[in-house]
Amino acid sequence: MPVQVNPSDSQQDMLGSWQRRSLQHEAVSLPAEVYYSPEIYRLEQEQVFGKYWYYVGHVSQLEGAGSYFTVDIAEQPLVILKNKADELRAFYNICTHRAGPVVVGSGTCNRLTCLYHAWSFDLEGNLRGIPDMEAAEDFDIAAHALTSVQVDIWESFIFVNLDPHCEPLLTQLGELPELFKRYRLKDWKRAHSIDYWTDTNWKLYVENNTESYHEPSVHPILAKYYQSIEAEARHHYYLQYTPFFGNDDLPTNLNPDLYQAGLNDREMAGVSTMSFFPNFAWITSPTCAIIYLVDPQGPKRTRVRWDWLVPDTEAATSAANLDPLIEFFDNIQKEDLDLLPAVQTRIQSMGYKQGRLSPTREVGTHLFQELIMNAIASPARSEH
Repeated sequence: MPVQVNPSDSQQDMLGSWQRRSLQHEAVSLPAEVYYSPEIYRLEQEQVFGKYWYYVGHVSQLEGAGSYFTVDIAEQPLVILKNKADELRAFYNICTHRAGPVVVGSGTCNRLTCLYHAWSFDLEGNLRGIPDMEAAEDFDIAAHALTSVQVDIWESFIFVNLDPHCEPLLTQLGELPELFKRYRLKDWKRAHSIDYWTDTNWKLYVENNTESYHEPSVHPILAKYYQSIEAEARHHYYLQYTPFFGNDDLPTNLNPDLYQAGLNDREMAGVSTMSFFPNFAWITSPTCAIIYLVDPQGPKRTRVRWDWLVPDTEAATSAANLDPLIEFFDNIQKEDLDLLPAVQTRIQSMGYKQGRLSPTREVGTHLFQELIMNAIASPARSEH
């Protein structure tokens, strides 16, 4: 169900003339309106979140047959559930009568019953209950099933795709499953979750997460790692590796129950940051992983869900282990969130100019911007 968009003439010209730019020779930041225009945001709903696999939640949010949770990522209401055979399903959380929600929040149910007029659906999305509709002639019950959505899992992470003709999730993931297979994150326990909100366009948050350029100035506690960072960007993802500084950080100095066994020497000796287009990312180390869900809630409002994963041991899930980790990274997150709204405000200023990107420190930001512009410019280019 595509969103109708009507970009202005100037936006059509900007999108229609867009071309890829070399990071070494001419790449600059995006035009200001890309970060606040309602029309551009609607294009992203259709061309990015309507066509790419995006992250919606962790498998631990579902606990057996009949369990469900709801999401509203990029303002597209969905319900993710397990059917009676314990199989994963996803539907638009939109009743086919008059668009009421068929479920709210999370929990367990045998049927999905609209909160508006009580139409009810089984866990395969089929319409089963239609009160006071006996007089409706030629009523096609099958045609009023819930609209299903493609859904799949990588490790313990649930992704959806609103395009019924999409490629498999594994195609978009590329080599990521092979690169991170030794972490076996599907075996880790989700031990903590928190939602952050920011008055910032969602792309500014993702761009910030796909570069290390800001770290010495925004995160002084990370400055000592800056010169050792390795980064690359390709396909649909950004990869950053930060080696531990000296021997003090090495997991091998810890209780073995606090870190994941089976990692190679490089994985044991550093932290990997990964950002997967469009809204999934993580920071993972031998001892913990922070899973990002980036959720646009309008052109200038974003929710960021952080889920904390640790090895499923008593020592790793203890408050003594978790609390210092949560406090450390929460402070880093807040340093970013304190700054980004100021960036949003200045992008909307008449004084904003597009600036050159760093060929060494902003490889991920450049790739993300290229993917965004390629997606949203496609309709305009097709009209030229």
